[in-house]
Amino acid sequence: MIIEMLFAALIGSGFGGAELIVRYRDRPLAAFLSPAGLLYVFVNTGASVIALIAITAAGWTFGLPETMPPVSLLIVRVLTAGLGSAALLRVSFTLAHDRGIGIGPIAVLNGVLRVLDGELERKRALSRLSHNDLAGLSFERDHAALTELCCHLLREFDLAEAQRLGGVAADLSHRDDLTDADKLDCFGLELTRLVGERALRQAAARLRDRPDHGLHPAHHQMVEDDRIAPVTMEHEAVAEPPMPPRSAVTKPSRLAPGSNGSRLDRKALSDV
Repeated sequence: MIIEMLFAALIGSGFGGAELIVRYRDRPLAAFLSPAGLLYVFVNTGASVIALIAITAAGWTFGLPETMPPVSLLIVRVLTAGLGSAALLRVSFTLAHDRGIGIGPIAVLNGVLRVLDGELERKRALSRLSHNDLAGLSFERDHAALTELCCHLLREFDLAEAQRLGGVAADLSHRDDLTDADKLDCFGLELTRLVGERALRQAAARLRDRPDHGLHPAHHQMVEDDRIAPVTMEHEAVAEPPMPPRSAVTKPSRLAPGSNGSRLDRKALSDV
């Protein structure tokens, strides 16, 4: 019975841990090891173990024939306890007159997640404000390149997240009450939620290490114009007007009539 309980607990904790990893992508390990995260995993694990004990005490065989080996029955019971408890904990009932309120076992998980959200937000705020990972960058010059670089770091990028980042960047661009450094800090916090602090730090370092970093976009345009202008002048100098068509030159025939009109003058080939 102990081995079956361990396997059921492993299934339940796997469901809880996977949900925490998906929900807190920037710091999954910190979420898992926090007190609220451990409580969330413990609730899922305990539900699986309790479900296995209840199934075993009830003697459920799930319609399996008596000729089946005992190991098969144990496997079915463990899988049913692990998967069934995970589904039962996430059941929500909605009131008919107020569909915005959901009651049921999922209220327990939502309560633990709210506690975990507040705890992690405080830790992340303290960590983000204690480091200046975007030093040397400018919001006006670098926010587009920084966003593209961070987004391409992800294999799968949510379209809704991209639209939200675009809206944040547009709103910050039209804010006249914030300095460029304030806008960069606010936008950097949004990118940190997407890719994490370490990835954002590496992306900012890559932008700073580029040779052309620090130059205004207008300067790049002037450089491009200077590069294109000599090439255009060179092509204009090389181009020549088309030559007029050559007129056909009529050569006198060697059998042309003579001056007297009666006989032909013989001409040598060297005269032609």
